[in-house]
Amino acid sequence: MSIRLVIFDFDGTLTDIADEGAQFEAAYTRAVLDLCGEARRPAWEAARTSVLADAPELGWDMGSGATAPGDADPYISATLALSRFARAERLPILGSDDPRHAAIRGDFGGALYQAAYGALRPAFRPEARAVIEAAASRVPHVRVVTNSSTAKVTEKMRHLGLAVAVGVDGDARKFEVSEPTVNVEAMAAVPASWRVPSLRRPVLPRRGRYFDVLTRVWAETGTRPEETLVVGDIVELDLVLPGLLGASVHYVERARAHPYEGELLAEFGARASRSPSLEGALARLP
Repeated sequence: MSIRLVIFDFDGTLTDIADEGAQFEAAYTRAVLDLCGEARRPAWEAARTSVLADAPELGWDMGSGATAPGDADPYISATLALSRFARAERLPILGSDDPRHAAIRGDFGGALYQAAYGALRPAFRPEARAVIEAAASRVPHVRVVTNSSTAKVTEKMRHLGLAVAVGVDGDARKFEVSEPTVNVEAMAAVPASWRVPSLRRPVLPRRGRYFDVLTRVWAETGTRPEETLVVGDIVELDLVLPGLLGASVHYVERARAHPYEGELLAEFGARASRSPSLEGALARLP
């Protein structure tokens, strides 16, 4: 069946993660140390190093279960490092597991993230504009579906100077393991847990909020999963759910890729592909 809809992830897929990630890490580190003291820099760096060492078994868990490898990008690893740093340094409230303080910890981490992310200078993959415009010339519909806010991503996309209109669907919460609110029966094809040989922890594909966004995009474009190509840089986060729903998927390989990600892709057979650059996704289009 021919592809009629291409869905791109945003951060790390269309953006240059080496450039934006370095900016983010610098801003996030500066914020942590401004608040907690420069003397704690060694402890902060140790926390960051430990996150990278423990991934991918260490997963990104925002309260509903691990949903991506802990080293998938600098945004995720910083979030996990903050938790480890706070515990190691026994910071009041932040270093506690007391459920009464969960909201405070979440608000603090969210504020740090938003401050660092909001300070980024947009940096796109050099091929991003050409790939998006080429996709738009070959299929009727192109969308961006992202965890980041619709407004922020729409504003950043303006820097590409695209000659085509591309809709942005933000706040997809691909990291949230939950049940959908629409088209519930379609989620029956998606297992609650999925095991692959080289990963000890389970993969948790049922991402209800992401499912809701995908369902809305299919309804708005008059397309089906079988007519869709989803392009992303984190297999577990971006590609597993749409792949299980019947979509084709393309993995834009990260520098820190893991064997289990290839095992997940292999389950989709000819519907899955991968390449080191974004341009490889175009080979999947009519």
